Amino acid sequence: MDRLDRSIIDALASHSKFDGALVGTLKVEDSVTALVRVRNPLQMCLLERGFDVVCSYPFIRSVGIRCGLKEAIRLERMQEVEYVSAQGRALALDVPAEDTNMGYAQALSAPVGLDGNGVNLCVMDTGVSPHSDLSIPRERIVHFVDMIGGQEQPYDDNGHGTFVAGVAAGNGTLSGGKIAGIAPRANIVGLKVIASSGESGTFKILDGMQWLFDNFRQYNIRVVCMSFGAQPLNYADPLKLGADMLVRSGLIVVAASGNSGENALKSPAISDEVIAVGAADAQDRVAPFTSRGAYNGVARPDVYADGVNVRGVAAGGTYSFMTGTSAAAPYVAGACCLLCQKYKNITPVQAKAAIFSSCKVVDGKRIFRL
Repeated sequence: MDRLDRSIIDALASHSKFDGALVGTLKVEDSVTALVRVRNPLQMCLLERGFDVVCSYPFIRSVGIRCGLKEAIRLERMQEVEYVSAQGRALALDVPAEDTNMGYAQALSAPVGLDGNGVNLCVMDTGVSPHSDLSIPRERIVHFVDMIGGQEQPYDDNGHGTFVAGVAAGNGTLSGGKIAGIAPRANIVGLKVIASSGESGTFKILDGMQWLFDNFRQYNIRVVCMSFGAQPLNYADPLKLGADMLVRSGLIVVAASGNSGENALKSPAISDEVIAVGAADAQDRVAPFTSRGAYNGVARPDVYADGVNVRGVAAGGTYSFMTGTSAAAPYVAGACCLLCQKYKNITPVQAKAAIFSSCKVVDGKRIFRL
């Protein structure tokens, strides 16, 4: 890259349309995959006709394109373009075992009279593997969509998503009822958006969100659990925008806040509209690893739930332990399934308020515990 090109890229960095990470990548790469958001959905066709489009997300009026220096210059000049960002990286949110010496917690059984029966929960994660606690006495993985490998049958090549599903909806069959989730008769829609490594790109997450936006009514999905997180953008964060649109469409979205400690909230938990969940231990102490802080002046996470040494189902058909906000989020998602069972027409705003009102306040933090 010559000096003139670098000068142009430096000029782009000063323009509010461009994410700094994208500009930095353009300095070392001839072409990157960029997400472009337009001001009006009807303007998406301009990008689709004039650029090398690799994916499209109408629900947040954005497209993914192949973007080099020439394309960046064109985008900078287009009044229709609101923001251009690089593809980020999302991670499943569990933490190493050596960081979990804070006591022990276990997913609890549902309150008497409520079990999630008839409610469909979507687990956006590494997949969901059939397990005794999810598939006996009846198969409760009622649908599966694979954005990573395109397979049709449920599987989980990491184990994270299966654990998350078990905390929310395991029925304890294998353990004789000793290790059960919050909504043990809820149905599971598995949406695989994270690879076996526990990592994913923003576009794969958005693929899953777009599918949800288009199909949640057909599959009667009421609650979505997102136990993953990405570094948020300062403006037009795509995962936040996606989560916002899902909530506004009627879905109750529960998101893990992240495992990076103070002032390191992850997206989509930065959204005002989701229920952002941090981790607490069995003694109601906030786990030090929990991402917490403020985003746009609002303190998050919204609530804290069991997320330290939680015992739950393993993809291999046994049980295992997990620590992280990944384990806390499905605890709250399961409770939201119970709310949907009890109140058939409950809205996301009402569900969030109900979760808040059920919390106890410890040292200024809302601790949610059934």
